[in-house]
Amino acid sequence: MKRKRTQDAAQRTPSKRARPESEDDDDERVNDTKLNGTNRSARRKSTRRIVDQTIAGDGSENESSEDGIIAQQIWDEDENGEITVSEQDEDDEQLLHAESPSKRRRGRPKGSKNKRQETPQELPPHERYFWDNRPGASKTSANSLNAHLLLNHDEYFDFSQSYHDSHQHSKDFLFSLHQSSFLQWDFELSNGFNLCLYGYGSKQAVIYSYAEHLQDTAHQAKTPMKIVIVNGYESSITLQEILSTIASTLFGRHLKLPAHPPALLQLILETLNEKPPTQPTHILINSLDAQPLRRPVIHSSLASLAAHPSIRIVATCDTPNFPLMWDVTIKRQFRFLFHDCTTFECYEHEIDVVESVNTLLGRSGRRIGGRDGVGYVLRSLPENARSLYRILVAEQLAVAALGDDIQEDPGLQEKAASDGAAGVEFRILYHKAREELVCSTEHQFRTLLKEFYDHQMIESRRDTLGIERLIVPFRTEELEGLLEDLVE
Repeated sequence: MKRKRTQDAAQRTPSKRARPESEDDDDERVNDTKLNGTNRSARRKSTRRIVDQTIAGDGSENESSEDGIIAQQIWDEDENGEITVSEQDEDDEQLLHAESPSKRRRGRPKGSKNKRQETPQELPPHERYFWDNRPGASKTSANSLNAHLLLNHDEYFDFSQSYHDSHQHSKDFLFSLHQSSFLQWDFELSNGFNLCLYGYGSKQAVIYSYAEHLQDTAHQAKTPMKIVIVNGYESSITLQEILSTIASTLFGRHLKLPAHPPALLQLILETLNEKPPTQPTHILINSLDAQPLRRPVIHSSLASLAAHPSIRIVATCDTPNFPLMWDVTIKRQFRFLFHDCTTFECYEHEIDVVESVNTLLGRSGRRIGGRDGVGYVLRSLPENARSLYRILVAEQLAVAALGDDIQEDPGLQEKAASDGAAGVEFRILYHKAREELVCSTEHQFRTLLKEFYDHQMIESRRDTLGIERLIVPFRTEELEGLLEDLVE
């Protein structure tokens, strides 16, 4: 058998050159020794595996049936003397891999950090619930947008102009349905109710269409009609601006109006009671639930106007929870009838894209340069800093009120022009701050002002006389709203 194996091996690996006979004999003896060692190793392993399977029984035999078959083939073929060297080597390698598993490195296995362990059975039910629902490891995506996929301005406008809405026909049908309800809305308004339009989609086109309907009705009846449209989604809108627009529409622009919203609201209501107009005034409000109009003082003022019989209000709301903004008293004053006015139109004007992106990124209200940014900074400053800013805003409003008087008096106007009056003098603001115990030394005063300079909340200028003046760079309406926030 050994001779036969040697001849087979020699036939499979023929030598490249003829060797002497003595060298061939030596090679045969070496091959015989290797084959004997291989045969003995394979027989020992196959014998041991067959014995282990016999002792373990059927369960172990089923679990390692492949290894048992290999061992049985080695045993049988060895008895018949027909096993070859190549087959024996392959079987030997399989057995060696089965007998010697790979060693495990120190530490936790790779990837075991993110795997959940089995729930311990000894935990009580309430603890087991938190064990099963414990948060896993955070996963951060490494995906990034391809730079070639970004659009430039020309490509964006080309795509936007060539876009065709496949649902435009359905939207036009909805719009025609709302237009057919205008006569019903006129009847409800004439009976002392106000209207609130809700539903998904921008309703600005519906409001403008209803305003045209009112104008056409007044033109046919040959009666004058006054209409005021308020865009509540404008970030810079204030209550003073709304009331001033209504007052100028009712009384004309020649009348001097009060500078404070409560006094202006009282003037409007008293004038309507004393001299009621022949035709009611329609106030159309886009986005009554917008963020700039969500202050309670604004809604209470509009509700007082809505309760008057000479005022008719048609408002739109875009958020689903808008009725939660009003208490029972304000709802009773509004006297709203609600109409579903779904349009599925895009909120092109109602949504501020920059503010929406800041909200998604968690930076809402942090943009310096607006009232929201100033409010955010003031909330993070100490109480003395907020008090100092309140004094500065109040003094600047007083200077603005003095400016109105200066415009009426030519003598004061010449004096103000020579002095270059603008803003609040540095020394006056310092003495005001000391009187209200905001600061005790000039060093503390300048330290508080440094925060305002760093966040661009104030500006410093010098007039023609070289006097340093501090200015809050906002409009008068924004200053009034900011002062109300600081006082509250």
